Amino acid sequence: MSKNSIKSKYSLFFWVFFYLFIFCLLVRFGFSYLDPDLGWHLQVGRETLISHQVPITNHYNYTFTGNWVDHEWLSNVLLFKAYEGLGYPVIVFLFALIIVGVLIGLNLFIKKRAPSISGLVIAGLQLLGVVAALPHLGVRIQELSWLFLFLILLIIDRYEIKQRPASLLFLLPLMYFWACLHGSFLIGFFLIFAWIGVKIVELVAKRYFPTWPIDQSRRLSFKKIAIFGFFGLLTILVTLLTPYRLELYSFLGGYANTAYLTKIQEWLSQFFYPFFYWQLFYLALAVLALLAYLYEAIRHKLKKINLWALFLVLVFTVLAFKSRRHFPLMFVATLPFVATVYGEIIRSLVVMRKDNPTSNKPRRVYPVWLGFYIFFCLVLAISWQVINIRLVTDPFKYFCRDYPCGAYEFLNTHPEYQDNNIFNYYGWGGYLIWRLPNKKLFIDGRLPQVEYAGRTFLEEYTDFYKSDGQTAERLAKYNIKLVLMPASEPVIKAKRWEQILFALPNRPLTGPNYLREYLLSSKAWRLVYYDKTAIIFIKTE
Repeated sequence: MSKNSIKSKYSLFFWVFFYLFIFCLLVRFGFSYLDPDLGWHLQVGRETLISHQVPITNHYNYTFTGNWVDHEWLSNVLLFKAYEGLGYPVIVFLFALIIVGVLIGLNLFIKKRAPSISGLVIAGLQLLGVVAALPHLGVRIQELSWLFLFLILLIIDRYEIKQRPASLLFLLPLMYFWACLHGSFLIGFFLIFAWIGVKIVELVAKRYFPTWPIDQSRRLSFKKIAIFGFFGLLTILVTLLTPYRLELYSFLGGYANTAYLTKIQEWLSQFFYPFFYWQLFYLALAVLALLAYLYEAIRHKLKKINLWALFLVLVFTVLAFKSRRHFPLMFVATLPFVATVYGEIIRSLVVMRKDNPTSNKPRRVYPVWLGFYIFFCLVLAISWQVINIRLVTDPFKYFCRDYPCGAYEFLNTHPEYQDNNIFNYYGWGGYLIWRLPNKKLFIDGRLPQVEYAGRTFLEEYTDFYKSDGQTAERLAKYNIKLVLMPASEPVIKAKRWEQILFALPNRPLTGPNYLREYLLSSKAWRLVYYDKTAIIFIKTE
């Protein structure tokens, strides 16, 4: 058997075991928690199937009762059908497969565009990216954006190389289904028209600034760019065929109010504590790769700048720093660039060592024992993940440490409380919509950005926790007679080294819950239920 054949088989086995490990890691993590929005996704999907029409008005709250556009309506329908027909474990497996499929696609894409890149570089960056993105993974519809982002970048790349308009036909069904599945389809439009802008810049640079270090190997004629633009306009028209038509865009325009970016944990900037260190590490690697790429292109003039790759890295890195929620998209969009840069750096170091006659270091030869060692580590890692998987069949009854299972039973067995307006904890809204579908809530996770009472819905909610002496007035404003909230807040305190390095105070960073303090001290309110997770207050006067 030839050396190339042995190397090929080793590479195949390595990737099989590597992606099996990633799959097991994602499955274990998917079973480790319940997404706060899963409940309302399932309930909306069920009601959509029953009514045979997409939601139009919001009937889940007694507060905001205006029009509601469910930009995830098709995802909700499919999710409910899978949950009802296949069960929760299968859903966890399917979402893990989506991520693994995108990773495999990215791997093949990188190896096709840069065959000399070491597989260990790709594997290392993919593992780092997945670990860093874990807080945003699990059974979450937003994972579909990984798949659609990768596909649209793949279509753009193929058109750049082949320049065949037929490949752009895939944009139409892609953008239509993306618009039915998740609001992140707007990123697709952004990339389509941004790519057109980049290609126009390349044409202008070629004509007026020929000395600029810009890669012209993929430069397209104005006619080819115009064809792409025509298909871009068609994709917009296609999305107008979705059930919501123009209302979809008017609803998503509400996200222009960015108050939620400072109040919801996963939407916070990377500069808010607690820091997501794995994300910061990957972002640092991306920034260093970008600097190395620009230094080599501008200072040494060894290569030309690929404007499209540069644009993707700059835009998505900025977005990932601005909000943690954007990190997974940044990882997908920048991995080919980051892997190529570091792969070339490592390859150049190896070549320099080979060309140095005074070097006594061995050439790039991997001993046999290293291959067995890597396989042994992968087998151990896979086994560890499998052993620690907790198979959950009903997450709404299993994660009672994080969700008000006992409070639900209490309310369900006390019909005298059913007609009272309830003020509920924001993070439990989706859970309650699924378990108490007939109980209208104050708020849930669907509409944080919607304009309400002169501000966003989320801001109106957070005002209840202020210590401005107006708590009684706010409760009376909505005739609230029932309050359901966590029994306590998690204590967030910086470690000693973090206090020194980031000048953080040596005290808990979570402030007091002024609403709970008011309810406990007020004679007009009585505590009627208490457990380790949740407490319920009832108005007595």
